[in-house]
Amino acid sequence: MLTGITVLAQTAQSTQIEVNKVKVPGVSVTLAGYEADFIQNALQFRLEKEAGLKGSNSKGFRIYPAQVFHELGFVKYDLYISVDKGTKQAKFVTINMMVSKGNENFVTPVDEPEVTQKMKDFLDYFVNDYLKGYEKNQKIDQLTKSVASLDKDCNSLSSELEKLKKDLTALQNKIKDKETEFSKKKTELDSARSELESLK
Repeated sequence: MLTGITVLAQTAQSTQIEVNKVKVPGVSVTLAGYEADFIQNALQFRLEKEAGLKGSNSKGFRIYPAQVFHELGFVKYDLYISVDKGTKQAKFVTINMMVSKGNENFVTPVDEPEVTQKMKDFLDYFVNDYLKGYEKNQKIDQLTKSVASLDKDCNSLSSELEKLKKDLTALQNKIKDKETEFSKKKTELDSARSELESLK
């Protein structure tokens, strides 16, 4: 889940992001210390499970069309999100975010400075605060499942052990009875042999 290095994040910046081979205004932030898939899952959890948005994948983006995302206000926007995993040499992950008023009419820092600032605030909060909490909750969920699974296994093994102990006790009792029976028969055998020898 983690690369094992210190998490480093820049501050979100206004930039140009390519959509359908056209550069459009958006906001991005680059960070290190997390895998791209982990960040993608965290973003989708934040936007879909917590914020209730409905998204779909299209041309490298997760798109949330005509929906209200309260961090940006109470207007319905088309929200575009992408996660760039970088290269093997430079394992930095970049999160890109674009907001459209519809028909790929993307907001700009000049036309919509408040919305652009809210986009930056959201990405800054996401990479600097939210990811830590999400990672902790993921670990808690994993460990909770692991503990439940191990507890179930231990209970099952405990039951098996108790059964085996009972079986062993029963077997030991059978062995004891057979030893007593054998000893009795051996005594009878020795006595019969002795009597036979004396008659010859």
